[in-house]
Order: sequence, then C-alpha cells, then structure tokens
Amino acid sequence: MSDTYVISGLTAKRAEVSGIIADLEKRVAQHRADLVHIDAVLRLYAPEVEPEFIAPKAVRKRNDWFKAGELSRMVLDVLRVAPAPLQVREIAAKVMEAHGIDATDARTVQFVGKLVHNAVT
Repeated sequence: MSDTYVISGLTAKRAEVSGIIADLEKRVAQHRADLVHIDAVLRLYAPEVEPEFIAPKAVRKRNDWFKAGELSRMVLDVLRVAPAPLQVREIAAKVMEAHGIDATDARTVQFVGKLVHNAVT
C-alpha cells in the first residue's frame, strides 16, 4: 500500500460528497413537505385552483460579473445605438468592451456570449 495518500484523499472526498448528498436529500424532503402544506392551504382558499398545474418557476443562478438587470440594460443600450441588426457575438463583444472584460480569452468570450444569448431570448 504505497498509495496511502491517494486512498486517504479519496475516502475523504467520498465522505464529503456523500455528506453533501445527504444534506441535499434532507433539504429536498423539507421542500416537498412545504409544498404539500402550501397546496393544502391553497385548496382551502381557492378550491377551484389545481396546484399540480401551476408551472414551477425557473431558478436562475446569479452571475458575479453583472449586477441584477445590468446585462439586460447593457444589451438594450447596445441595440439602441446599433445602425443595423447585430448578431449575438457582436452584442457580446460590445458588452464586454463597455464592461471592461478581457476579450482575448476564448472561454470568457463564449461565456459572455451565452449570457447575452440568454438575455436576448
């Protein structure tokens, strides 16, 4: 057993990941219980409403690069002054320039391009 560091590292990582999974499962169970209670109260106040048909609200992950609504405003600002229709990558380049983001890194350009695409759709 010359790889004891590898084994101890892997067992520690496994314990960490299984702990995260256990915590998430506990949180999911609590959210499911909350949902059952909300549905019951909703049925009391509005019996005609069927909670099963209420669409879930999408959970969006926050981006550290832009404040809330900042990217959408920047995209609209770019489009307002554009003399002709622009492609998403052109809008992204102008947003990156205005925000001071380095446009030489291909991964950054691709990431901002996805953010801009999501903002315009």
